[in-house]
Amino acid sequence: MLNIYDWLFERYALPKLRRIEDSYTEALTAFSERTGLSSTECLRLLDMVSSIRLEWGTEAFAQGVRFGLGLAGTRPRRRERGWLLDFLP
Repeated sequence: MLNIYDWLFERYALPKLRRIEDSYTEALTAFSERTGLSSTECLRLLDMVSSIRLEWGTEAFAQGVRFGLGLAGTRPRRRERGWLLDFLP
């Protein structure tokens, strides 16, 4: 990600994702206790859900940034900018 995307992710998305993580950790721990999962199985379940949350959260954030850039409108094409940046809106 570019620097602005890192900054946005760390200051906007990550705090929200951490709050979500706290709530689902409580729910999954209660679920594992009711189903009789061992502590190792509970830890594996938490790790799996954390991994899924991180992947989906990052993807949703990236899609949101891309959508927001599209709403900002297109920039005029300049020949001196070069072909490497032609994909940007």
